[in-house]
Amino acid sequence: MNSRILACAALLAASLISAVQAAIPLTSAYSTDPQSDYVQDSTSDSISSLNMILCILGSMRAGSMVNAGPYIALVDMNKCDSKAASSGAAGATNYATAVLDVTRATNSDPMIGKVWLSMTDQGNALNVFLHLSATQSPSAAEPYGLFRLDYLGDKNGATAFNGFIDSQASSISQYETGNNSSNTAMALSATSTSAGAGTITSIGAAAFNFAYNANYFRRSDGTNDQCFDRSKANAQRSVWQYGTYDGNDGSRVDMANPGFPIVGSYAGTSYYGFANYWGINFQGLDLNTIADARPIAGLTITDQRPTNTTSYSLSKVGGKLTQWTQQSTTLDSLNNIPFSSGADLTGRTNLSSVSGYQNWQLQWNSATQTFSVIGTQQCGSNGCVTTPISPVAIVNANAFDNEPISGWADSYGGNVNIPPTGAPHTAADPVYYYVQSTVIPGSASLALFCLSQCPTAASLAAFQTGTAQSSPFGNGTDQQWFSAASANTVSYSFDAGGLEDSSGGTAVPLVLEQPGQYPSGSTYAQNGINTGRLFDAPLTYTNCPSMTPAGTVCEPANPSSYYTWATGSQQWQQSLWLTSGSTVVAFDAPQNISYTVPNDPAYGSYAGVPILLQFNGFGNLSGIPGDCVDPVNNASVACNTPNARYVPLFSIPDGATMTLPNPSTPLIVKSLNAEIRLKNLGASASTACASMTLATVPPPTGGTHDPSNSSDAFYIGVKPTVTASPKVIDGVIQP
Repeated sequence: MNSRILACAALLAASLISAVQAAIPLTSAYSTDPQSDYVQDSTSDSISSLNMILCILGSMRAGSMVNAGPYIALVDMNKCDSKAASSGAAGATNYATAVLDVTRATNSDPMIGKVWLSMTDQGNALNVFLHLSATQSPSAAEPYGLFRLDYLGDKNGATAFNGFIDSQASSISQYETGNNSSNTAMALSATSTSAGAGTITSIGAAAFNFAYNANYFRRSDGTNDQCFDRSKANAQRSVWQYGTYDGNDGSRVDMANPGFPIVGSYAGTSYYGFANYWGINFQGLDLNTIADARPIAGLTITDQRPTNTTSYSLSKVGGKLTQWTQQSTTLDSLNNIPFSSGADLTGRTNLSSVSGYQNWQLQWNSATQTFSVIGTQQCGSNGCVTTPISPVAIVNANAFDNEPISGWADSYGGNVNIPPTGAPHTAADPVYYYVQSTVIPGSASLALFCLSQCPTAASLAAFQTGTAQSSPFGNGTDQQWFSAASANTVSYSFDAGGLEDSSGGTAVPLVLEQPGQYPSGSTYAQNGINTGRLFDAPLTYTNCPSMTPAGTVCEPANPSSYYTWATGSQQWQQSLWLTSGSTVVAFDAPQNISYTVPNDPAYGSYAGVPILLQFNGFGNLSGIPGDCVDPVNNASVACNTPNARYVPLFSIPDGATMTLPNPSTPLIVKSLNAEIRLKNLGASASTACASMTLATVPPPTGGTHDPSNSSDAFYIGVKPTVTASPKVIDGVIQP
């Protein structure tokens, strides 16, 4: 969590509990759940691994479990990993298992915390050992408390990282080294509770000198000398996590069938994990090393929710079939909401420069009854980058009279389709979008048909021996869209083995779930292999627009449903399901929630605009459109600017209300975790910061301990055996 270490670095952040509606009880979760606002700054990049360590420690609630005996805590690593937010893991969980023993002999003795943390990092077992000694809690005189934290990460017998953070009366120091570390060092010298200076160094990142007083913060990497206003009222704020609560009583609202903690027993060893809609994972047990089976023999799963001891079987197929079912709205509800669409716009706008086939960024305007082209979008292994077009191009009124507009709108959770009407579009014209559900292998027997990005048994076999540029798709389908020669299509069956290709006479499951099956450097190794749209009816010429050449088949322009298949090494790319007896355990898919942005100038072009948010459970509400900022000066920049950071364009205000559709539940929302970006007052230190001198504060060059070594002064001993259910899950103490 960037807040904790960045606060240590520059005294920049403080939590703020917002006012809540009087109708909500003051004892409710809405009123009592803590809110964390932290300062995000360029200096954070140099200390990202330590941020993660402190986030993990904070999620274990050690301070609330003093002298409670050894206990288990589950920590969702995706919430402590800054890179996970931009990956395909959105909504997925990756729980690490920790055993903690926190003691304090007397009130005059230090609190001692011993932590044994087990996790999986890129398929490798990673064990982290932590020793914490705290002698004073945070106070007005000591805003960060007095403590020392030593830690070591062991990956396959080698030191991945080894470091410490030491907070004393007038100084804070941090040091980390190791094969998987950026080798960071930091020193801060505080002249008072609101003023001080320091230095951060890191291999592969800029070295910073910084200084601060009660009103301003100054930092320089030797090239960019920047001055910032420390006032929260003048800062930018981006919320990364929201809490959803019942609008009547303030209790937490989760999915009707949410995920839950589990423990698996396999080959005589127990592994803690978590199961939800996005998959099932265990720390220390790599399911990719176990062959697909229904169910997996020798693996017993036990529910870890309080008072629940249900046993389950786990089944696994190395790919996932998702069904997308159509929903409808109107163009008016899409008013001013950007969406991307691949099309050839040559001669279709008022600007000759807007031409050719591109992935265009479009926007509908109900007032003028027109589409405009506001940018282009390029997508790669690091996500999608939008480049604005200036001036904006206006699409000719009749450009799409006889052609569908298919695209992607984040605010509608994915694909959108605007069918042609034979006339210029109006605000009342229909718009279709889709909601998803997972199809369990064996729950249905389907014949499916594909013409875009369609893997075959032969193409996957060739792909495994190819190069980083090789395509996994066969039959010429990797670069064709919506229409194709009938010979360039692929047919599949879907049954208990997943998606299968029988073109060679034998049904071959189309799965690549082992990292070693992907060519070195292939982008598919991280992102997995995802098909285009699959249909449960044959593709025909009758689906095509008029004037289409004979021998062509087309995808239906506005299907009521379609399917996609994904396969890869990540849990969300596979079918993993629990059964109790013959009953499959249900987990709810994400739900769309309608929300109207406040009609206030602060929300820019989205003021008063209705959008759709995606609800993945408590603490997981997404769908806010994004923007990019320059980490050097926090200014808004185009997302193709080097080193630009993606952030939500705006935040939902605390106390906002909306309705969860199923079951219908009134919601009240507040932020749980948000970043603050300080207002930049200009380069060259500005007049406001001129009185603060930047000078190197020598960072530590060593002094680490190994808490796993019995000869070390901070040895934490042998990990206790704990058989009870987890006492803490994601920072929440269990009943």
